[in-house]
Amino acid sequence: MLASVFEVLFREYRSRPMARFTAWLMAFGVALWVEGLFSGGAPDLLWAVFFIGLVVAATYYLVRLIGAFKQHILWHLRRRLIVTYIFIAVVPIVLILVMVGLGLVIGNGQFAAFLVTLNVNDQVGKMEQLNRVVAHEAYESSARTSGQLLDQIQHFYVRQLSQHGADYPGLEIALRVGTQERAFSLKGRPISRLPAIPAWFKTEEFAGVVSDGGKLFLRAADQGNTPVGPITMILSEPLSPGLLDLLGQGIGPVGVVEAGIGNEFPAQSSARNLSVTAGNYPPDRVIARSQSLSLPPAANILDTDVFGTSALNVIRWGGADKEYLSQPVFVYVTSRLSVLTRHLLATLGRYSRVYITLFTVIAAVFLVIELLSLIGGIRLTRTIIGTVDRLYGATEHVRAGDLSHRINMPAQDQLSSLGVAFDNMTASLQSLLRESKEKTRLEHELQIAREVQEQLFPCSAPKVPGLELYGICRPARGVSGDYYDFLPVGADRVGMLLGDVSGKGVSAALIMASIQSLVRTRLYLDSSDGGPDFERFSTARFFTVLNKQMCENTPEEKYATCFYALYDSTSYQLVYTNAGHPAPMLFREGEIVRLDAGGTPLGLISRVSYREAKIDLQLGDTLIAFTDGFTESENSFEDQFGEHRLIEAVQRARGYPLPELVNEIYRSVEEWTGGGEPQDDMTLIVARAAPA
Repeated sequence: MLASVFEVLFREYRSRPMARFTAWLMAFGVALWVEGLFSGGAPDLLWAVFFIGLVVAATYYLVRLIGAFKQHILWHLRRRLIVTYIFIAVVPIVLILVMVGLGLVIGNGQFAAFLVTLNVNDQVGKMEQLNRVVAHEAYESSARTSGQLLDQIQHFYVRQLSQHGADYPGLEIALRVGTQERAFSLKGRPISRLPAIPAWFKTEEFAGVVSDGGKLFLRAADQGNTPVGPITMILSEPLSPGLLDLLGQGIGPVGVVEAGIGNEFPAQSSARNLSVTAGNYPPDRVIARSQSLSLPPAANILDTDVFGTSALNVIRWGGADKEYLSQPVFVYVTSRLSVLTRHLLATLGRYSRVYITLFTVIAAVFLVIELLSLIGGIRLTRTIIGTVDRLYGATEHVRAGDLSHRINMPAQDQLSSLGVAFDNMTASLQSLLRESKEKTRLEHELQIAREVQEQLFPCSAPKVPGLELYGICRPARGVSGDYYDFLPVGADRVGMLLGDVSGKGVSAALIMASIQSLVRTRLYLDSSDGGPDFERFSTARFFTVLNKQMCENTPEEKYATCFYALYDSTSYQLVYTNAGHPAPMLFREGEIVRLDAGGTPLGLISRVSYREAKIDLQLGDTLIAFTDGFTESENSFEDQFGEHRLIEAVQRARGYPLPELVNEIYRSVEEWTGGGEPQDDMTLIVARAAPA
């Protein structure tokens, strides 16, 4: 096995430049390490180059490892499902447990800090209450001089309160009656330094944590008037290891630390020699730590130690105004979960363990549910894998061209019903292949029909003196139901015909072809019957006959709107009839004339008479005849292009050559609709009066 590993590594080294780079990089790192053993350390620059190269190589092989994992390990569905279950079930549960654990550790740590802070407030409250009791005695005292009152108060502290000295470690009492001052400890020893009374202390009472002379104290102060003069009493307890032992009793080791950078507190030598029980603070930032407290042993494997901090609101005692220190001061404490749980349960009462029992029962029920879910997931996985394997084998048959293969799997659930769906799919594929061949044949025939229809439209406009002509048709589908034609009538006349058959597609195209045949036949008969008599070529008469023929030869639901105009170059006169078609527009300098005289669409009513109208063309007049595919084209908001936008497009390009004018109209419509497949057939005839 070791030989095969070396063979793989050697092949990797020979085939990939990054493998050779990594190998030489490792050799470079070993050389740096060896050189450091003999010379005291390689230069930092060389180590920096090594680590940069190591990051590049590690990133490269991590990407390759992920690719190999996806390609080889996750190819099988079974492994994918296992990974999926891990991500869906295991990872969230682990993350939830980690979050719960972190929450317990952080929450209990802060609960421990809360308990210590509560003890601080209780201690300050006890000192404040003691001041009130002594002040009351002083107010009721029968002493006649300041000295007598000071002696009575000192006697009270030394004789009656000294037996409770353990509750007030390091307590210092400062008294001032009138002009006399006295400061002593609880044991009666005098204290040389008497705390100054700050200018901001103007109330009767004060209690809190203060900074005085670079040290922290729990301080309570009281002032008032006695029969022998005003009195001020200040009780101070320094934040010493003894006081922290008292504050952390039953909780854990406690410490006070300065978190900022500054010289608020000078480093205390007594704190430097104490062992650090929690926190990783520099020694010169630690103000004081517990001296005799230690963590109890863990009750079980889950009984971990927790760490919490709480900020102290420290007031600068000697300031001109009552203000807090600029540098934050924190109390930190280390405790255990079992200790804090006992504190919490003791607070909640004798029946609080009912909730723990209930929580244990619920956890056991959840564990059973998790095991049942695991068993159910394994069974479902086996069902899924079996079904997918059969489906995969069937797809291989289909890929080989065997559409007759069937799975024949009973539909017991949605996944196994895929087998039935697969069998139906293969049967449908066989049918679709046959239909595809038929569709291909129809598309071929439709292409032939498109080519034939293109031959029905005029290849070019006839040359008529005094008139330029241009026409174009763009079908919405393969074939169009629109029709336009230029009909030469002798040497001096030309007819312009534009029609729109109802409907789209092949049926409309067939009717369009029949109309074209009728028009051409009718024109031929009229032309060969006695010469070019103008009455014979009347547009109204032409539509009357054409309407009758359409009513006789087309279905009742089919009809066509048409516009027919006959232009005479000798008189510059245009005769037209409009059979229900959108009125063409004649653009003349300063006005637009609509050509709407005529009658109903062709093929609707058999007995109907059409009328014609005449208009004289002037030099520069431009006639635009169009189908409704232009004006009814819609944009994405279902707003139609409309005639007013068509008029704007014509006016923008009216002086252009006719092909460019037509292109501008189509471009405007496509810009409005956003391009894509046309919504309807769009056919256009443009005529312009020009010099003869």
